[in-house]
Amino acid sequence: MQERQAKLRNRLSKLAPQLGYLDAIRAELPDDGILVEDVTQLAFAARLAYPVYGPRTFISPGYQDPLGWGYATALGVQDARRDVPVVLISGDGGFLFTGAELATAVHHRIPLVAVVFNDGAYGNVRRIQEERFGNRIIASNLTNPDFVRYAESFGAVAEKARDPEGLRAALKRGFARRDGPTLIEVPVGPLPSPWEFINLPRVRGRRQQAAT
Repeated sequence: MQERQAKLRNRLSKLAPQLGYLDAIRAELPDDGILVEDVTQLAFAARLAYPVYGPRTFISPGYQDPLGWGYATALGVQDARRDVPVVLISGDGGFLFTGAELATAVHHRIPLVAVVFNDGAYGNVRRIQEERFGNRIIASNLTNPDFVRYAESFGAVAEKARDPEGLRAALKRGFARRDGPTLIEVPVGPLPSPWEFINLPRVRGRRQQAAT
């Protein structure tokens, strides 16, 4: 198993920025802790390479990809499982769909830790527009709040982490806090595309054209 995982990680070395942050999360989240992922570049990498040690500890929409489901879902998971830490990974765009539920988290003292990877865009969409459509960008760049101040305005604890080591330290503090929510903003730049690892090659030949 370990050899197979090592080979997979070697193939995915192109995704090193994402994998570094996922390693930080895996190092701090207990084996029975739960990771919830929204639709984001970190989540696509997590589906490929995040080690999962038990059933029902990785909550994902799969490739239905309902953008923005993450915070509300993770809040329900944490409320149902107060006995274990729960962490959400989300992009900035997805988080804003249900980020106002911070009010619910504070009101009911739900100790969810949310990590918002902020690249100022719907990053996957923007990269596709850059690569496939001659850099014609439309409706993918975002105007964001200061996420730390946004969370603090609800009464949540919030901080920024600028690298995997900083994220580990912030997660440690967040998981130790059991009387309310934590938000960790991680500013990131453009991230490598995961699609070559997701879009698998065809396993069957093309359908032969009918004889005419």
